[in-house]
Amino acid sequence: MSDHGWWTQQKRWRRASIASEAGRNHLWAFGFGCDVFALAAPGTLAIPEELDSGNWPILLVLLFDALALGLWGLALREYIAWHRFGEITAVLDPWPGAIGGDVAGYFELRRPLPADHRITVTLTCRHHRRGHKHSTVRPVWSQSLALQTLQAGERQLWFHFTVPGDLPGSEPRGRVYHDWQLTLEVQQPGADLVRRYPIPAFAGEGRNRLAQRQTRLDHREHHAALERLMNLYQANDRVTLDFKAGAGWRGALAMILFGACSLGGAVFLMTSSGEPGRSVFDWIPWVMGAVFALFGLPMIIGGLIWWGKRRIVLFDQAVVATRIFCFGLPIRTRQLPRDAVTHFSWSRAGSLQSGRKVSVWYDLFVNTDAGQRLQVGGGFESEQAVRDGAARLSELTGVALPSA
Repeated sequence: MSDHGWWTQQKRWRRASIASEAGRNHLWAFGFGCDVFALAAPGTLAIPEELDSGNWPILLVLLFDALALGLWGLALREYIAWHRFGEITAVLDPWPGAIGGDVAGYFELRRPLPADHRITVTLTCRHHRRGHKHSTVRPVWSQSLALQTLQAGERQLWFHFTVPGDLPGSEPRGRVYHDWQLTLEVQQPGADLVRRYPIPAFAGEGRNRLAQRQTRLDHREHHAALERLMNLYQANDRVTLDFKAGAGWRGALAMILFGACSLGGAVFLMTSSGEPGRSVFDWIPWVMGAVFALFGLPMIIGGLIWWGKRRIVLFDQAVVATRIFCFGLPIRTRQLPRDAVTHFSWSRAGSLQSGRKVSVWYDLFVNTDAGQRLQVGGGFESEQAVRDGAARLSELTGVALPSA
């Protein structure tokens, strides 16, 4: 570990016990909401006057007011969750986390959880690229664990991840770097509990057998989520899958809202500036509006397609076929001869970052020896989920899983 000595200089990583520092989350959300509201205030105050002059697009500024209200609502939820549970410490062993070994340990709760709750722990490796005008965060690898409900009075929540050895380790912040984040999410009545922990992780072979034994996975919830996604039905030698529309509505709604804000900004810029004159400067609002529109319109279209997309898949003795619908309208049908299909495969389809929450999803395929492949599933929220979905289909159809 001597090559990675930089991380030992980080104050938050001096011990294997890491605090989430979530006590400031509500302040950040409240402050950001105030910024958005202040930026929109001139337009909001001008609404009556602009409406009198017939400038109806000015009402689009209310989208930014709604965003500010949403941020203030988030701040209130974070404040309630913090005062309800306080700081929750993550204790890691091995320390630091071992890439090629285990990232494991437990969360130390100061107060017990309510009886009705669902627990998810997620480990994510992220790639950061920082530029002069914008920065991007892309998940490289992510895995989630659905854990069983804690018993009354329990204060330790164990977790255990086995991490592939080909992933990048933690790096110092720079223009391009990788980091690792551990996330605890507890869904419960009232304000949900969310804690995030940046952790150090490097190549190693450290193991934690105790954490592996103590981690109580909720297989029922995992398999129920797969059933809800795949809607699998078997009749004689036919197996059908129905990946219904609306499964990814949260991500689709986020895309539509961001696209609507961009498109609204474009309309506002173009209508408020009037007809462009001969001066180059007169065209600046129109150029900016066009850029906003070129960004917003594809976002809206993509979000609508994502929301309305439905995939029905058939396995029988003759073919493997898939048909795509969008809001009930058939879009495309593809098929492969059943005797040509040799095995399943899967790959990462994409990722979405909403605030600090990163989601990764995977697609499932059938393949032939000739190199053809046909997508037979999508929307799996982890590699473990798509692996388990393929295993279930392999049992029913006889199509082989990929060799290790």
